[in-house]
Amino acid sequence: MLPTYYFIGINGIGMSGLAEIMVSQGHRVLGSDISPTIRLDRFEACGITVFTDHHPDHIADSDWIVVVSTAVSSQNSEYRRAVDLGCTIIRRGELLAQIMTDFAQSLGVVGTHGKTTTSSLIMRIFLEWANPSYCIGGLLVDRPHAAIHEKEWFITELDESDGSFLMAKPTHAVVTNIEHEHVDFYPDKAAVVDAFYRFIVDIPGYCAINLDDPLSEKVYKKIANPSRFITYGIDASGARVRAENIQYSWQGISFTLMINNKAIDTVKVRLFGKHNVANVLGAIAISLQNNIPLQHILNGLAAFKGVKRRLELVYQGQDIRIYDDYAHHPTEIISTLEGLYKSFSNTRIITIFQPHRHTRLTNLFKGFTESFSRSNRTYILPVYSAGEIVNHSKTAEELVAGIVSNGSNAVLVSDFDHAITCIMADLHPQDTLVIMGAGDVTRITQSLIPVICQRGGA
Repeated sequence: MLPTYYFIGINGIGMSGLAEIMVSQGHRVLGSDISPTIRLDRFEACGITVFTDHHPDHIADSDWIVVVSTAVSSQNSEYRRAVDLGCTIIRRGELLAQIMTDFAQSLGVVGTHGKTTTSSLIMRIFLEWANPSYCIGGLLVDRPHAAIHEKEWFITELDESDGSFLMAKPTHAVVTNIEHEHVDFYPDKAAVVDAFYRFIVDIPGYCAINLDDPLSEKVYKKIANPSRFITYGIDASGARVRAENIQYSWQGISFTLMINNKAIDTVKVRLFGKHNVANVLGAIAISLQNNIPLQHILNGLAAFKGVKRRLELVYQGQDIRIYDDYAHHPTEIISTLEGLYKSFSNTRIITIFQPHRHTRLTNLFKGFTESFSRSNRTYILPVYSAGEIVNHSKTAEELVAGIVSNGSNAVLVSDFDHAITCIMADLHPQDTLVIMGAGDVTRITQSLIPVICQRGGA
């Protein structure tokens, strides 16, 4: 009999994908989550029992395998119950690594930024050529974010935040970029570089790596035998796969695909920003290296519908556009706002930003204060703590002051209702509004969009 799996914090995007994979393979799957955005209807449709609280009685048998993410504290009542019962307890990354071993070939996308979009692009390209299985760390617009199909290919993104990506042993990989973001896990930049080096040095197949990124290039130069690598970039003249003649519009991005400095074809995709040009190049590079015909690659990119909360257009009406975006790091914020600015240069950009985690805001504070220059006005919500304890941390008030001191326009708002009141007094036809953050800020659209619709064309 197949073992039962119990996921503590099942609503997390990575956890939910793994839960859906396990139930599709015949396992009984249960889980719990206290998130107000829990998708109970989706879990029920998949045959997964989900509790909306954490209680030790939910863990009923010592034979169960209990899956946890780094967000789950060892003091969690269900976690303690699993320990007392002697259940097998595994981390989310460990389960993903186990799943990957079931496939003839696997492809892991790693990097500080762009993993979800890049892995989604690769999956969509491969669908033109095969029927890959996959697990993506974001909700896709047009299909489930995790599915098991053929046993030949498995495509996924791997999480470096807690070092768990080192558990996985994919056949092939893509390195999008490397930054010292997760300061609570990696003591310094050297530790991050070392972890990525240890990951890619053992890749038996192909590895696409972004030479525009300084730390990725540093890792690449440490490789004794780089013949398995295919390099890509926009500004790096030595990269094998590059983009030239980049065009930005309200329809997305287009560019001339260059391979070994030879113009090959024109690429068009419904994404915004220079950072997404890089993500597309990474997907093209690893696909070409695995002998996917160019026409299949172009068809897959043209058919790509996007990822939810990655500059997702959630409303267009009353001459106003609203985008929802997951950006929560200075680099991501700059890239997202720059992408909007280039594609909608004649409109005002208004931002609602919810800082995510006190430690991130504190450790990267200077970068955050310098990230909003492309936003005509930025409304800052209180910090989404994600369970962290406030301890001598930077605050939303200090962030507002820092943004203003750098010459940008920022306003502190106390909660969602206050933000909506300010937005409605400020919003004009032709404005572009972006809702940004990794916490629960996406929920503001549920109240904001109806108010805009009721206002009519004012």
